[in-house]
Amino acid sequence: DDTIFEFTVGKATRCAITHPSIHFFNQLPLLVAIQALVSALLAFPLYKLNVQPTKKKIVWSTAFTFLIALPSACYEPIYIIRLFEIHHIGLRMVLMTFPLVGGLRVLESYFGFTPDIPAKNFTNYLAYFSCPFIVKFDDDKQEPKRVSIEYFRQQFQIVGTYFIYTGLLMSLLWHYDWQLFELQSSVDSFDHSLSELMSWKNLLNNYFVALILSLGLKQSTAGVSLLYSLAFGYETQDVVLSPLTKSQSVSEFWGRQWNVAVHKGLKNGVYKPTRYMTNSNVMGIFAAFVISGVMHEYVNLVIFSRTGIEFKWKYILFFGYNACLLFAEHMFRSLEIVQGIVSKLPKPLITALVLCSALPFAHLFTVDWIVHGYFDAVMYAEPTILCRSL
Repeated sequence: DDTIFEFTVGKATRCAITHPSIHFFNQLPLLVAIQALVSALLAFPLYKLNVQPTKKKIVWSTAFTFLIALPSACYEPIYIIRLFEIHHIGLRMVLMTFPLVGGLRVLESYFGFTPDIPAKNFTNYLAYFSCPFIVKFDDDKQEPKRVSIEYFRQQFQIVGTYFIYTGLLMSLLWHYDWQLFELQSSVDSFDHSLSELMSWKNLLNNYFVALILSLGLKQSTAGVSLLYSLAFGYETQDVVLSPLTKSQSVSEFWGRQWNVAVHKGLKNGVYKPTRYMTNSNVMGIFAAFVISGVMHEYVNLVIFSRTGIEFKWKYILFFGYNACLLFAEHMFRSLEIVQGIVSKLPKPLITALVLCSALPFAHLFTVDWIVHGYFDAVMYAEPTILCRSL
């Protein structure tokens, strides 16, 4: 029923071009609207108790933040999933934007690190807190930036372009069970040898799955942000830039290229408060990566709850490893010999080296998405080309 066109390749292969599932896109606007409504309901008391007061009533602020706001952010997707009996993993993932981004904004409001322009007045804060990703503010007018025809043209172009890119890459990897090259150890194994982890097959397998995530995240965040812009009339910022092609350091990859919305939430809601309380930059970085790992474990437990997923510390290990990479970067990047070498290397090679530092263990991040069917579910929201032998 989802087939647009069928054709034969040679004498032994039958292919079909499929269109995205209408059911998925029928439910998507409703779920985004629910997220925005719940965010708006929490925005007012958070603004009054945490953001606006020069002298907070610490008891009321603490009670509301940790007994109502944070539990609401964490439990809301579970409640909506049960209420509407949402089984599609992709739609479940849409609901996780609120605990991921909204939960961190709750923390930043409590610790006093809400950005200045959103904190200026309640209208700004409502636009900021209800946006599932990053609303764009006009620095001169100190208010949310209004949409324009040109903005919508650009956003539709981004969504359409990455819609095609993601569908084509999914079409390729689906035929290989999301792993182009066969390894001795299974993708969900913890028994990879060091040589296998560093092998070109493992690096390329992890790269292509990470590329799907990057393209899909770019497309989905732009699409959901477009719905927000249509409803509220405000522009949004790009959440994913070019992490796999332009990152010149580990810190740039995580801080300015990959999921900027979560990065800003972790920076203001975890890193800055921890650094302030401990007077330690290292502890701030460590806390941000640990909380990121815990958050991603929680996300997977929710979206894959029907598949029998178990908590195995994979994300904690992955983000812990990347925290070590970031510590190493901060320790050595100021050395004159390191700066001299880096200055002579072409930028594409630097990007490749940055990626190769994390790719050996990237399967810790992507394995659940493969094994528990995330890509298999989401590909039906993409235009794909599927083939089978006759």
